[in-house]
Amino acid sequence: MRRLLTGIFLLSLFTSCDDGEIIVTSFDFEDSTFKFCEGSNGNVIYAVNDDDVSESISLEFSNNQWVTDEDGTLLPPSQEEISFPLTGNNRVIYRIYSSSLNGDQYFCQVVPPSSPQVIEEWVSGTGATVIVKTGFIDETANADPDRDGLKNINEGWNAQGTDLWDTDEDGIPDYLDKDDDGDNVPTSIEITNNVNDPVTSDGYRDTDEDGIPNYLDNDDDNDNVLTRLEVEEGSELNPESFSSTGDGIPNYLNDQQTFSLTHNKFISHDIQRNYGYQILIENLKLTKVGSSESIQYVTYNFGTLRASGIDFDQCPLQDIECQEQ
Repeated sequence: MRRLLTGIFLLSLFTSCDDGEIIVTSFDFEDSTFKFCEGSNGNVIYAVNDDDVSESISLEFSNNQWVTDEDGTLLPPSQEEISFPLTGNNRVIYRIYSSSLNGDQYFCQVVPPSSPQVIEEWVSGTGATVIVKTGFIDETANADPDRDGLKNINEGWNAQGTDLWDTDEDGIPDYLDKDDDGDNVPTSIEITNNVNDPVTSDGYRDTDEDGIPNYLDNDDDNDNVLTRLEVEEGSELNPESFSSTGDGIPNYLNDQQTFSLTHNKFISHDIQRNYGYQILIENLKLTKVGSSESIQYVTYNFGTLRASGIDFDQCPLQDIECQEQ
């Protein structure tokens, strides 16, 4: 379930050209913002730089090299690393333009605009290999991949991925679990304090004042009825709406109300995560169009493409219906 991006890769390069002169072009886009779209000639990952000169670098590749969904979104591959050769329609192109460039219009339209003009172009040859290292980029101390309002570091995350907290023992670590205690009330709701709510020493709501915050307590009011069986099915995102008494106190927070529901339902534990693709190219050779000048890299760090909102399906061990799907 955890796939970490490899850290920083060292770049080794050799620069040469046919007549022995050193080419000073650096093609350095490593820290640029890369984007992906389905272009006129297939898939394309590109970055644009307009700082000192208007330039771009792009990696074009055929659809069968990397899967997209029906909306054209690049999907995380099943492997932590994929590779494919630069040949035919798979190629790297570096360009310098006569004026500023709108990358979305230039690379992603069926018919690219005629301007700005390309005043210099370098194209890759054969023999190079694209290596894509994949992994989640929300595996950091201050990230919140389950979007429950708690940072990873506060939910037992560590960089080694060992001894991770799993409060409800559902097989999903707390930092990826939007319902940490498995009581069908999302953690994001249970950490929200109302006026005069009892709280723990850390400031989290603790209705029964037992020292365990509600978001880690599967019986919030200590009435011996599990919170999950005091929240009506369909009311999980608004649990306060289910109250059997006239005082408006929801059942799961009312120790005087011990009515128990009967069901085997669990809220969805699916979340969306942030993903990253680090792209390296081995033995990359770029040749200037209309010239014999070339530059070759042993390992070229093309850059990192980031994608947010990638669906990440999860099934709690206790949820039989989900496990059987």
